[in-house]
Amino acid sequence: MPKASGPVPDTAYHDTGGLQSRGFTLDGEMHGAWAFYRKDGSVMRTGEFDRGRQVGIWRTFDRSGRLVKETDSTEAWDETTRADVVRPRPRMSAWSRH
Repeated sequence: MPKASGPVPDTAYHDTGGLQSRGFTLDGEMHGAWAFYRKDGSVMRTGEFDRGRQVGIWRTFDRSGRLVKETDSTEAWDETTRADVVRPRPRMSAWSRH
């Protein structure tokens, strides 16, 4: 199979016909910015790949579009395993205000 000269758009759909994911592939691997969608059409997760490997900050959203988690996948890789490094967003409550 000849190597692609650049990223190729890639789109997948849920069995209901709604968008499931959208991004690019390079030589058959996920590459560049990607977004993943729930069956209801809301964005579930966004981030980037570098030739099939998650890189940088990945963001997870709830159904209303509110950011619920950021994962730094660059820090999460080591030689043997991948584990999420979760950085929850700080929240202000009545108890934490002074």
